[in-house]
Amino acid sequence: MFLRLATLAVTLVFCGAHADAQTEGETRRIVRAAPEPDWRPIAPENLLLIETEKGTITVELNPDFAPEHVERMRKLAFGGIMHGQRFYRVIDGFVAQGGFEDEALMVDWPTLTNENERVYGGAGFVPLGNDDLFAPETGHIDGFPVGRSAELQTEWLLHCPGAMAMARDTDPDSGSTEFYIVLDAQRYLDRNLTVFGRVIDGMEHVQAMKRGKREIESGVIQAPEQGDLIRSFRLASEMMEENRPHWEVMNSESELFEDFKTSRRVRDDPFFYRKPPEVLDICSISAPVRQVKPGDTPQ
Repeated sequence: MFLRLATLAVTLVFCGAHADAQTEGETRRIVRAAPEPDWRPIAPENLLLIETEKGTITVELNPDFAPEHVERMRKLAFGGIMHGQRFYRVIDGFVAQGGFEDEALMVDWPTLTNENERVYGGAGFVPLGNDDLFAPETGHIDGFPVGRSAELQTEWLLHCPGAMAMARDTDPDSGSTEFYIVLDAQRYLDRNLTVFGRVIDGMEHVQAMKRGKREIESGVIQAPEQGDLIRSFRLASEMMEENRPHWEVMNSESELFEDFKTSRRVRDDPFFYRKPPEVLDICSISAPVRQVKPGDTPQ
């Protein structure tokens, strides 16, 4: 079962190093200044750790938007079922897909009803602050980028870089075990496939994965070559407490998060002799996260 999606042209944008340093420096300043109430701890049962040959990919699962898909990921993480599988379909600028490349392994996993959207009006929605090309409203709920429509009375998670979603065939309810991580924004997929999580750390490892060729079996890596190995696929809740990682996400309802968005929206550095418009693309801003250890200063 492969994700059958259309080709997308990718535009690369090169930014000045000084401007990048100024933006990242401001972000670090805001994060360091953040008091504890401005952070939300991620529950260990929602923290998925994918160990690969490149390094660990840390994912926050979102059962509020996609409870059945999250439960499927939890079951796949139990007992080492995914250990030894691979990211077998990786297309540059598009997605990295992993799971059971052998379709015979999927027969024990029934397909899921899609959870591409939910009822409009979820608590905690914080508007981005400017218009969007793909959704009437965009903003964040618990740090996740969200689109909404009052007319449709629905809201949904977005295909921004790092989004984790379920692959499927043509039938909207044919997703089962094959997941993908978005490499570059694919907003035209919103509401068509179920997003159930987002990478909060280790995206550089996803971007470093071996690529297939889109024109050959839609990007499936061809033998004798193999995609990157999934050494382990487990939840933090399955680990011993003393070895368990702890992550926090900046509270998107806090004033601190508004300060963070302003730092990305308003470019006052002298580098910008032609000042950019004060707007944001929802996929260009990711809610800050930090790893913490009990009794230690957050990183």
